[in-house]
Amino acid sequence: MKKTMKALLITAAALVLTACGGQTGQTETSQGESPAGTTAASENLVDLESGSEEASGEAAQGGTIVIAVTADPQNVNPLYVVDQTSFNIQQALYSPFFEIVGGEMFYGNGLCEKVETNEACDTFTLTLKPDLKWHDGEPLTADDVVFTMEVLVDESQNVPYSSYGFVNGEPVKAEKVDDRTVTLTLSAPSAGFLGGLSQVYCIPKHIYEGVENIGSSELNNSPVGSGPFKFEEYRSGEYFRVSRFDDWMDEVYLDGITFQIVKDANSSNAALANGSINARLINTDDYATVSGYDNVTVYSYNSGRVDAMFMNQNTDAMKDIRIRQAVAYALNKEELCTFAFMDAAFADPAYSIFTPDTLYYTDELTKMDNDVEKAKELLKEAGQTDLTLKLLYISTDKTMENQAIYIQSKLQEAGITVELNPMDESSYKNKTKEMDSAEYDLILAFYTLGEEPSLYSDMVYSGRRSNYSRVEDSELDALWDKANMTADEEERRGLYEEIQTRINDNTYIYPIAYSKGFYAVDNQFKGFDECLLKTIYYDYSKIYSVQ
Repeated sequence: MKKTMKALLITAAALVLTACGGQTGQTETSQGESPAGTTAASENLVDLESGSEEASGEAAQGGTIVIAVTADPQNVNPLYVVDQTSFNIQQALYSPFFEIVGGEMFYGNGLCEKVETNEACDTFTLTLKPDLKWHDGEPLTADDVVFTMEVLVDESQNVPYSSYGFVNGEPVKAEKVDDRTVTLTLSAPSAGFLGGLSQVYCIPKHIYEGVENIGSSELNNSPVGSGPFKFEEYRSGEYFRVSRFDDWMDEVYLDGITFQIVKDANSSNAALANGSINARLINTDDYATVSGYDNVTVYSYNSGRVDAMFMNQNTDAMKDIRIRQAVAYALNKEELCTFAFMDAAFADPAYSIFTPDTLYYTDELTKMDNDVEKAKELLKEAGQTDLTLKLLYISTDKTMENQAIYIQSKLQEAGITVELNPMDESSYKNKTKEMDSAEYDLILAFYTLGEEPSLYSDMVYSGRRSNYSRVEDSELDALWDKANMTADEEERRGLYEEIQTRINDNTYIYPIAYSKGFYAVDNQFKGFDECLLKTIYYDYSKIYSVQ
């Protein structure tokens, strides 16, 4: 007997995807009051978390919005996207299978009409919406889904997200039933499988079939997608331009989007003020300035973002747990958050690698915090009297720079010298890809992974791409695997709490903050209350210009 995913979510007998009480990791701001408390900011703030809506305005058909991004995209093929700019752009070009929003299956902008499972919950049936097309006019069918899943698990293709296609070490088997139906068979039940699948985007078989190294193929420079906008033109260092796809599954208001590459925040703010760009994500240090612009509305929402410091165990110093713990004890997390984000209301101190709205999040963890004497004792035990650590971060990220300055100053009080190593975003990304690099001891980074806890394994699982701490812990790996395959809710909760505790106690990662997200938009454009669907997910089809 089959049952729909809605029923499956309710019963929780097999998959438990429901969010924990709807809580967020940010300090809520009351409607009409800005986090900074400034009059100008409060007039131009829309808090999407509190349910407040945009000002009304009749939607016009047509127009082009210019959205600023901070770097060139590295690769917009959705199976190979590993940077924020590429991810933001590829969401205009490709549609997901489905999304999970607030613990519920959401099919609105996805390729799937429904997802069903068997009683054992080791077989999932995906039914595509009718009449789907690729941007070149070719039909999007079950053949493309099967092809995508086969590429996902093909070791020779080196897909960064390949772990989403494996359960219990075995690849998921995809089979076509008919042109709109695919069955996915797992080697074992997996409570986290749908969370991973929600982050996999379909690629066209007729474009990539037979390509040996899809990730580095020149075909990615002229992408053929399935989303509300199709590729038009890309000029390195200048812009990435997309135009409306008229055969998309739903209405698309805008004629196009230009993703303008503006690396300097001050230049980007000035362009936003004079209207030459229309929207951009802003950091907290830009908030007071941008929220004062008469022509701009700032949308505040749950970013789902975790700012963290990774401890690179490729270096001798970071292999020693006492030194890692000394670093944690030497810092004052509340001070660090306030210093980095300019105001305590912009971010909450983070102790778990999970966000508070992640399923099975716990804050019952040892607080290694604000104890300089304890840090000195640990350093003495480790035989370190003159320790120097190198800290890597993005030079153009003001929040990271603030974090780095604070960390350097505070660790000096414990007797640790920190050498700051800022890099431009491109160099930083290339450096973090080097799995055996020992050039830095500490690295500042951030990530956004959503509500499904199994997805966080990428941050601290042996050999994974985002394991910047280069942790090798077979017992932790086994816990991740077991939790992903466990259907019983209480057992699964216990496993994920154990995972969070093990990571915390070993100080593999130093979580810093859960921050709010701020998207600044020219007032001539609306629809962002629906576009900012959930944390990192954007549905650009919902944006419109006001008549």
